[in-house]
Order: sequence, then C-alpha cells, then structure tokens
Amino acid sequence: MTTHARETAPRLRGVAGQEHDRTDPMVDWWHPVGWAADFRTTPRRTVLLGRTLVLWRDRTGTVRCLRDLCVHRGTALSLGEVQDGDIVCPYHGWRFGGDGRCTAIPQLPADRAVPAGAAVPSFHCQERYGLIWVCLADKPRAGIPAFPEWEAEGFRHAACPAYTWRTGAARMVENFTDFGHLGWLHDGLLGMRSDLVVPDHHVRRVGHELHYSLTMNVPFAEGVNDLQAETGTMTNTYVLSFPHAIHLRSHYPDTGRSRVLFFAAQPVDSETSTGYCYQSRDFDLDGDDQHYIDFQEVLAEQDRLVVESQRPEQLPMDIADELHLKFDRVAVEYRKALADHQTRPEPAEPTESAGSDEARRKVPAWT
Repeated sequence: MTTHARETAPRLRGVAGQEHDRTDPMVDWWHPVGWAADFRTTPRRTVLLGRTLVLWRDRTGTVRCLRDLCVHRGTALSLGEVQDGDIVCPYHGWRFGGDGRCTAIPQLPADRAVPAGAAVPSFHCQERYGLIWVCLADKPRAGIPAFPEWEAEGFRHAACPAYTWRTGAARMVENFTDFGHLGWLHDGLLGMRSDLVVPDHHVRRVGHELHYSLTMNVPFAEGVNDLQAETGTMTNTYVLSFPHAIHLRSHYPDTGRSRVLFFAAQPVDSETSTGYCYQSRDFDLDGDDQHYIDFQEVLAEQDRLVVESQRPEQLPMDIADELHLKFDRVAVEYRKALADHQTRPEPAEPTESAGSDEARRKVPAWT
C-alpha cells in the first residue's frame, strides 16, 4: 500500500481556487477513482464529485492527485506527460510536483524563482485493496471502508470490470439495502419468486456504518455459491460504510464457507457513478474466477436497467418523498444517516431500527 497525504499548498488563484473552495459534504470522504493497475506514470484523468482530477505515479511509485487544470492558462494537465516524477503541462511545459507546487517554468531565466502562486490543488490519495482512493477535503472524515478478507489467508479475490451507471452513487448503494427485489428481479440467482416474503431483520448505526443481516432461502447457482442442494440457507451480513461502500459476507451454514462482495461507488457527478466490485470466496480456490465475475455482471446489468430508471437520480433525503414498507427499514436508515452526516460534524449515537421501544419510535410508521 502506498499513501500520499496532501501537503500544505500556497494560496490558489482563479478557477483552480474556486473549484477547490466549493462546499460539498461528500468531499470529506474517501472515494474510489479506479483500479490501481490502471494508474502508471502516464497521466490519467478522472472526475470525482464534478471535479476533474489528474493522477499519476511519481518516481517512488506513489499515486499523486491534482486538479486537472494548469494555473497558468487553464490547460488540462492530463494531456501532458510525467518527467522525473512531476507532471508537465502540455501547453508551456510548466512542471508540477505531487504537492501541487510548480517546480519549473522553462520560459523564466535561470536566476528567476518560480512565483509562489504557481500552484494547483492537490488531494489526499491512497492505494488500498487494489483501488485508488481520493479525498478532496483537507482532513478525511473517516478512514477508507474496511475489507477484512483482503489480507486474510484462505480467500481468493476476483476483480469485476468497473461499471458506470447514469444515476447517483447513493442510488447504487441503496440497491444493496433492498431485500424486496432479490427474489423478483434476480429470480433463480439471489432468490425465488415463489418465496418473496422478506424475513425480519434489524439495522444498527455504528459510527459511520450501518450493520444489518438477513437469513434467507436461495437457489443453487452453479459455479457461484456453496450450496449442496437445489435450494439452501444463506446468511447475508452487511456493513454499509458511509457514504458509498458495501461489505457483504454470504455465509452458507451447511458447509461453513462464505462468499464476500466488496463494492464501492465513485460519485462522478450528481447523475453518474462508477462501481468497483470484488467477488471473493474461501472455497473453490483453484476454480475459474470468470464464473464469479460473469455472475456479478449479470446481477449488475439486471439492476442497472431498474436503477437508471429511478427518479430523481439523487436519493431523496426526505423520508416522505417515497413510500416505505417494513422491509425497507435499511433503506430508510441509510437515508436518515446520509441526511445526518450532511449536517453533523460527527456521527450520531448508535441506533437500532428494531428490537427496542426507543428504536421503533425512530422508524417511520410502516404502511
């Protein structure tokens, strides 16, 4: 793992400074921006929360992240090249280090210093789980979401192709809280239309996470799950890390083994998001990963058609904007938590959406 914590940069000017100073509660969090293997010494452009960024690896192999905008004439730095670990603007050859400071202006005489104002915004950047993560704030609000199986012995990880949907990132994530659609939309894969009643379940808010689980009957999916019959029991245990990450462990009681999904969404802008996903397992360790990748792609495509149709693209924060039933309690808690995190500097005290009188009073009346 390589880590780059942003250093203090001088005062920023013009468009670069305006972009850097915008207020958005989502900038406080770590967001994935791509698979680590795709970032090399060639500059790579991406968009996060509507801000265009450029990333590259410096001489040490550390990934650096700047605003993709030269302070001189507003040129995209991603069109340039990397020399000695610095990114070079394609227009006039100005060079910028990983901290955003300009290190060389070839048009200046050798005895002239680079102006202190020659700088572009730089951002926190970390490499973890084979992904590159970026935080646009001065201080991240929380750590990168946990993926405990990543370094655990006995697990095999299959990285699925990234997929981009025309929807907000929260809509993408809320799909993982929706137990009601598993048997209907994913009939024969994650559930069965003959068994659609959602079992009772609970959700707890713990710091910057939601914890919830569900035990259900599922069909055998050849080459994917670890069932020993045509149908069987599976217990799904979820940790939803704010704002846009899911860790799901599917445990098969009959065999004692598990399949794990780790998913994180990149909010490209208010209407576009890219998802990064691992299918991991502690069985079939010598098997073909493509079966698991294909399975995830089938599920994602089934979900995409529905989620992209949802309006508005951004998840409504007002609970009254949509109708919620009892089996939607996780989605309700997710919306409430997102709303709280947009207004509170620290997470709310732990709550539970079932199991106590006080918790039940905090859940909307189910229709």
